[in-house]
Amino acid sequence: MTDHHENVVSNLDIGVRFFESDVTTSGYVPFHWHSSIEVVCVLTGKLTFKFDGQSHVVGPNQFMVVSSGVVHDVTNLPNRAFVLQIPLKFFQTFYPDPERLRFVPTTANQAAYHTVLSLFDDLYRVKRDQQPGYLFDFGAVLLKLIKTLILNFTTETPNLPQRTDGIKELLVYINQHYQAALNEQQLADQFGYNASYLSRLFKKQTGVTMIQYIYVIRLNALYQDVIKSGTPIDKLFAKHGLTNKRTARQLFKEMYGVLPSELRRQQLAKQSS
Repeated sequence: MTDHHENVVSNLDIGVRFFESDVTTSGYVPFHWHSSIEVVCVLTGKLTFKFDGQSHVVGPNQFMVVSSGVVHDVTNLPNRAFVLQIPLKFFQTFYPDPERLRFVPTTANQAAYHTVLSLFDDLYRVKRDQQPGYLFDFGAVLLKLIKTLILNFTTETPNLPQRTDGIKELLVYINQHYQAALNEQQLADQFGYNASYLSRLFKKQTGVTMIQYIYVIRLNALYQDVIKSGTPIDKLFAKHGLTNKRTARQLFKEMYGVLPSELRRQQLAKQSS
C-alpha cells in the first residue's frame, strides 16, 4: 500500500502535472487526498469517485474535479483518461486562498462543460506536439481551463472543509494494516472515539461503513494478486485477511462479476493466447 496523502510532482516546467492514463484492468484506489486540485477527463471506460458520502460516476466525455484535501476513493473499469493535477501554490498568483475552493460536479452549464472538454483536448495536443514555445501555449490553455472551472464549477461562497484529520489518520492506518484482524471497537479504542460515534462519522464522510471499506481494501488486494501472481488462491485469501472464504468469494463476485478462480483462468487464457 502507498502513502495516501499524495504530493504532486510536476512533469512540466510550469509546475503542474498532466498525463494520459491508460488502465487495462478494473481496480480500486483506496481513500486518499491531495494537496492539489485534481481534474480527470475520461476518454473511454468508467471511473467512480466517492467523496462527501456520495458516489459520482464519470464516463466518456465527462470530467470530475476533486478539491484539495478532500478524502476520496476511485473505483475503475478499464479506461483511458487525461489527468491534470494543479498544486495550490500555482493558483495563489491568480486566486486568493485557493484551499477554500470547493468544486461542484455538475452538467447544468453545458456550454462551460464542453469548453472544459475541448480545453483538455488542446492541452493534450500542445503537450504531444511540443512545438517551439509550447509551454507558453500550454500555460495559456491551462489558465483558460482553470478560469472556466472556477467561474462555473465552484460554490459561490466557498467554505473551509470539514475537519477530517481523525478520519484521515484512521484511513491511513486501515490502508496499511488491512490484513490484520480489524473491528470497529478496536479501531475506536485505538483512535480515542466512541465506537458508535466513529461508525456514524466514518459513514458520513466516506459513504460506506468501516467494515465495508476494510473488505473493499482486502478484495482489491486479492484481485491484484489473482491477476498478477501465480500464488494459489487459498493462500491469497489468508495473505489479505480474508478468513471467511465463502463471504469473500460472494463479495468478490459482486465487485468484479467473476469468482477469483474464474478470474485466474481468464488471466491465464489471455497470457497463453
